[in-house]
Formats: sequence, C-alpha cells, structure tokens
Amino acid sequence: MSPASLPLLCGALLAASAAASIWRGARDGQRRQAQVWAQAPLALLLYLALFPPVLHRPGNLLYLIAPGATLQQLHALPFGELRAALPDAPQAPGTERVPDLATALRLHPQVRGIIVVGSGLPPRDLPAAARLQLRFEAAPQQGLIALQAPATARLGQQWMLSGRVAEPGTHLELRDPAGTVVDSVLPDPQGRFRASAALRGEGLARFELRLIHAGRPDETVSAPVVVRGGTRLSVLALEGAPGPESKYWQRWAADAGLDLGIATSLTQGVALHQGQAQLTPDLLAAADLVMIDTRAWDTLPAAQKAALRAAVEQGLGLLLRADLPPAPATAADWASLGYRLGGTDAPREVVLDRALGLHERQAFTEAPVTVQAADAAALLSADDGEVLAWQRDLGRGRVGLLRLVDSYRLQLLGEHARYGTLWADLLAALARPQPRPAPGPDLPQQSWTGERSVLCGLSGAAAVHAPDSVGPVGLSVAADGCAGYWPARAGWHILDNAGGTWPFYVRAADDGAGLRAGRDRTATQWLAQDSFPEFPPSNARALPLPRWPFLLAWFVLTIALWAAERNNWNRHSAGAGRNWEPDKQA
Repeated sequence: MSPASLPLLCGALLAASAAASIWRGARDGQRRQAQVWAQAPLALLLYLALFPPVLHRPGNLLYLIAPGATLQQLHALPFGELRAALPDAPQAPGTERVPDLATALRLHPQVRGIIVVGSGLPPRDLPAAARLQLRFEAAPQQGLIALQAPATARLGQQWMLSGRVAEPGTHLELRDPAGTVVDSVLPDPQGRFRASAALRGEGLARFELRLIHAGRPDETVSAPVVVRGGTRLSVLALEGAPGPESKYWQRWAADAGLDLGIATSLTQGVALHQGQAQLTPDLLAAADLVMIDTRAWDTLPAAQKAALRAAVEQGLGLLLRADLPPAPATAADWASLGYRLGGTDAPREVVLDRALGLHERQAFTEAPVTVQAADAAALLSADDGEVLAWQRDLGRGRVGLLRLVDSYRLQLLGEHARYGTLWADLLAALARPQPRPAPGPDLPQQSWTGERSVLCGLSGAAAVHAPDSVGPVGLSVAADGCAGYWPARAGWHILDNAGGTWPFYVRAADDGAGLRAGRDRTATQWLAQDSFPEFPPSNARALPLPRWPFLLAWFVLTIALWAAERNNWNRHSAGAGRNWEPDKQA
C-alpha cells in the first residue's frame, strides 16, 4: 500500500463506521437523534486529527521580530508565515531564535523579503537586509529617543545639550558626576528639551540625564563629555570709561587666563593702564584680539588706527563695542571697516533666553544704535531674531561688532558659566586663527557593550585600553584605516594610536535603550524607503494545520456523547427495575 492511499483508506473506514452506527441506531428505533447524527462529526474530526488540512503560504516572506516588539504586534502576526526572532527580542509561539539576520537567511535561502517588527534592525543586520525587499512595522517609541551633546567642551563654559523624549510629560534632571542636580527641565509639547551645566573640572566627565515620569524615575542615560582647557589668548582692551560691563569682563578675563593689556580712560588725558595696551606694531603683531568701544575710538590717533587696520589685514581680530551712537568721524571709520552705524531714540530691551539657554525670561539692553552690515554674518541674535553681534572678514583677519551693553547681568544672576560661554564664543570667533592640531581618529559617538564599534583614521598599530582591564586590546587595522572593536565593559575607553591617546565612552547595554532604538528605527526606515513596495512572487510552501485542535474537539465530543449515553442507560435501567418490582398486595 502506498502512503498516498492511507488517508483514503482511513477516511473510508471512518465513513463506513459512522454510517453503520447511524443505520443501527435508526433500525433499533432509538430516539436519540443527536447522538446518532453525531457519529459523522466524530468521524470527520478524527480524520482531520490524523490528516490535518494543508495551507499554502508563500515561502519567500520572513517576519523578523526585532527588540522592542510589543505584545500587540506579536498577536497580530499572521499564522503560518516564517518567523525569526533576533537576540533580545520577545519570543512568540512558532518563532525560531536566530543570532542575526544572516543566519536566518542561511536557514531559509528562499526568502526574498522581510517584514521587520519592533524597534528596527541593529547595525550588524543592515548589510544583510540591503539586498532584500523590506517592510518595517515600527513599535511605539519610549524614553529618551534623541540626544545631541558635544563630545568635547572647554573648561569654564556652559555645556549645552538637547534632545527629545517620547512622552512630553516627562520631567528631566541633569546630574553632574557627583550626583548633584545642576539643571531641571520640562520638554515642550513635541517632547524637545534643552539642558546645560557648568564645566568646572578638566578631564573626563560623565553626567546623567534622569527621566522622571509620573513622579518615579523611569530611565537614566549617561551624558559623557571630555573637558579640555582653553587656548591662552592675548587681548588688548581699550575702554572709553569705567563701568560695570568692563568691571565684570576684566574679572572674567583674568579668571579665564587671558593675557590682558587694558587701558581705561578716566578723564580727559588721564587713563588707567594694566599691562601693555599701546597699539604699536609689535604689540599688535603679538596680540590675538583688540577690543575697543565707541569713546575709546574717538580718542585714538590716526596713526594707531592705521596700524590697527593693517594688523587686522594680517590676521588680528578686532571687536568694536557699539555702546553709544558714534561721532561722525568714528562712524566714518567704522563704515570703512564694513559697519554703517546710526543713532536711535533710546535703548531697547532684548531677550536671550533661547540663545543663552536660560529657563526664565531675562531682559538685556541693546545699545541705541542701528547697524547696516550687508556682508557680515550674525554672531549673536536675540530670541526675536534681532542681531546683536556680527563678524566679517577683512584681509586675513576678522572684524566684529557688538551692541549688547549689559552682558554683566548674567554674572549678577549667578550664571557665571553662561557668561563665560558668551564671551568665549565671541573671542574665539574673532581672534587670530590658531594653529589647528592634527586631526585625530574618527571615534564612535554612540557605542554600547556587546555591539561592534568602528574606529577609523588609524595608522599603524592601535590598541584600546578598557576600564578595569588587565591589558590593552590590540586592533586589527584594515587597509582603509578602520578597525572593529567589541567592547565588553561600560565606561571610558582610551584609544592608543600613533603616539597619541583619545578617549571615547561606551554605554552599558541598558544605558540609553531609547537612543539605541531610535538609531535602529531611523536606519531601518531609510532602508525601507529604498525597498520595492511589493515582494516578488515565489513558489508556495505547504503548511499543515496543527492537529491538536481537531483532536481536542473530537475528545470533547466523545466525552459528551459518552455522558449522554450513560445517562440514558441509567434512566432505562431505573425504569426496568420499577417494572420488575413484585406486587406487595399479592
């Protein structure tokens, strides 16, 4: 007997048995119609349990369950499709666990398209998915999903970071390496936020962003930064009169380590000098920046003006502080430098909350001057878009103009780091160009333990020193100067290459899970956009239905018929017993 004829033989035997049971019940005159006619469904269920029906499904489609997939997404998966789950992804019935997408494709070489369910594909699976048709069913985002923070910052400045959270009602706290809360913010309705902290120590620092939802800590994300010392600049400052703005600026410049030469006019012909502040060719050639206000320019001799302009054309930086409407001669001189000034009736209040990262509205003062600078770029703007500082090139140097007259109010508010950041940015944009250090290696900006990181720009032998490790880990540098590295520990890692060292931070596997999911989500969405909308046709595969539902139904129906038969037998026996009982009167 061939195997193909076995289902036909079993079906014929079951059908004959059911027909015999129905015929015998009808012949005996039994009135149990439900029990009699139930023989046919019993036979059918037993046949389906022995030989379940076969569904034909396309064999070229694979449902790939990625980390972050929700229970709703798992329950919505269609029955009978190929399923595979990546590491750290939730397990679903009928799903095989695979270490990566490439393994799943080797197990099922007929697959031509995948449907990714969850947060997205990790970087290791993107090359394998690039040659397939792809559709992405993204899971809802959670926690911190975007973070922009400079990897390096200057000592004494305000370190600004921004990002976005999935739940706008989340409260965020920024904690310094000692665990002290240095900033506390609430995201806007779109979930965007900005936070900042003062950098008070040079070296490697790890801040923390703590997300608090519904009054309870929900997630803690590391925010690492490398704090470096600033460049020592030589600045000559000429002031027409003493005032709070110059007082607080001089105090900050001394604390910041600037090499200062200051000349402050007290009365006609009387000036207070600190260091060498004469605009001689030798001093101008050695200086990085000259800062001069309106009244000091009025008293400047023509020879010094000419020497100053020549020095600027050779690379010196010049900052003009327009704190008052200029005299006609000064206006003509500054027009030749690229800035046409005019006077207004009164000073104007401006708000710099967004530019300086302030959380509470603070008003500052704009000098009563108008400025026309067609070819100058904005250096500082108020929240309403009004430009307060410009810069333009003049020869090899740069000339800037500032009309903010009370930046010292930041010091009065206790915002010392923001004040330092404001002035450090202004001076750095205008000062004489400094020699740039040789570019270092290209280090990973976001790296997690157990995940491959790529370091590029390497030359010769390279090694990585992991935290709390016995020795360095040597890297195999490819011909393109790149090397792969699999970190096993979280914390600061040090790259040693070409006689230099460069630090980079590695997150723990659960540190910034929302950031990792957002990265994978974005990469998978880009990959899905480049994919074709329809999957290619292929040969269908036969998939038998599971046996247990038919066997369970057959068993339940059999028990029900047995119980009904037993009940009828008990009633019949009880009736017959009453008929056989002897007559007591006889």
